[in-house]
Amino acid sequence: MLDTMPPDTTPISADYADLAIRLAIDLSAIAVFAVAIYFRRHTRKDLAMVFAFFNICLFVVITVIQMTEVAAALGFGLFAILSIIRLRSEPFDNREIGYFFGSLVLGLLNGIGTAHVWLTVLLNILVVAAIFLLDHPRVLVSPERRHVTLDVVQTEHGALVRLLGDRLHAEILECHVASIDYVNDSMELDVMFRSTPRGFDPPLVEEPVATMAGRR
Repeated sequence: MLDTMPPDTTPISADYADLAIRLAIDLSAIAVFAVAIYFRRHTRKDLAMVFAFFNICLFVVITVIQMTEVAAALGFGLFAILSIIRLRSEPFDNREIGYFFGSLVLGLLNGIGTAHVWLTVLLNILVVAAIFLLDHPRVLVSPERRHVTLDVVQTEHGALVRLLGDRLHAEILECHVASIDYVNDSMELDVMFRSTPRGFDPPLVEEPVATMAGRR
């Protein structure tokens, strides 16, 4: 008697249902990640579009790779292509790198999936909540330092502090005058400040905050 292989009883519709669920989770997560968080805070439509589009494309590629018999070869090819693509003519800053890797992680997570839908949802929430908290304007607040070139010479410290506060929309904590160019009517300063909402009136400083270079 010839042995016959039992037919595959796994319904094909179950695979498509799982794919649809993972796609819905990914679209929801990247919408919150790129639009509700990044775009609303940083108003960069171009980067929000890049994060969302990269995430969706990665989800599609990972899904296709999982459905083929040469998944390993295609996977190595995918990362080789990604390694030589220059995404932008200008480099990412540290915050944008964090958002970019977040969109990559969401695409990989939802493209590959986990054994349980609730675990996939939980991991998506973890990634989105992490970027929401870490990039929140009230979290990890610290004074900023910047080298500033003013197009005017102002030697009176109170007026200089108010001028810098108006230009930077910030509370000036400390500033050091590095150089003054009376010929071109400009001055170079190293400024430490804390960003404040527009319309904020910096407090008057009783003691001089600006010090002249080389002054004792």
